[in-house]
Amino acid sequence: MPADSDARVAARWEVRAVAGCCAGAAVLYSLWLLGPWINPDLDALNGYVSEFAARDQPGSGLFRIGDGLAGLLAAAAALAGIRSHGGGVVGWSGLLVFGVATGLDGALTPMTCASYVDSGCAVRELVGALPATHAVHEMTSSVAALGVLVAMGGLATAGIGPRARWGWAWCSLTGLATVATLGALWLGVGAGVTQRAQLGLIATWLIALAVGHARRTPSAGGVDA
Repeated sequence: MPADSDARVAARWEVRAVAGCCAGAAVLYSLWLLGPWINPDLDALNGYVSEFAARDQPGSGLFRIGDGLAGLLAAAAALAGIRSHGGGVVGWSGLLVFGVATGLDGALTPMTCASYVDSGCAVRELVGALPATHAVHEMTSSVAALGVLVAMGGLATAGIGPRARWGWAWCSLTGLATVATLGALWLGVGAGVTQRAQLGLIATWLIALAVGHARRTPSAGGVDA
């Protein structure tokens, strides 16, 4: 029937929207890989990846735009996933939180300066003399990290994206990388390595989610596995 056909077309486009947005978000979220060529002065071992986007760093605009657009695409994928009625609302909601927080990270609350290469910045950070957005950046980054873990676990439970065991493996490894990053920040050494591992896991999971979702069969009432 025409109504059923229209619903199938709409469901098919929702599947494609999720896959395309997730793939695009993964690419934009990985722009930090260009960092060593654009800004080689930052410390890859200890420096936070967000320092590439700090307002006073060369080429920071590229990274801020990349994070902003990555967050926008992730949020769009989440909304399309929820709209598809294919299940995994908790997971899609986590992805929505991740997208919004990542977008805020890049567009509205980037770091003011890079404390690992600028001792003056480190001192101002220590005494709380930096703008409020510098501190808010830490909060939005934490919210994004929590959101993506909820997304990974929730979608794995719903059987969306990578196969459940691989989805949970991604979730576990990303959680470990997140905890390791917090520990490295506290110790003052190695945060650059652990955070880059965390970001790499998130980006590859987004690609796997895009591929896995693209293989799902749309139906008139939603999306079938």
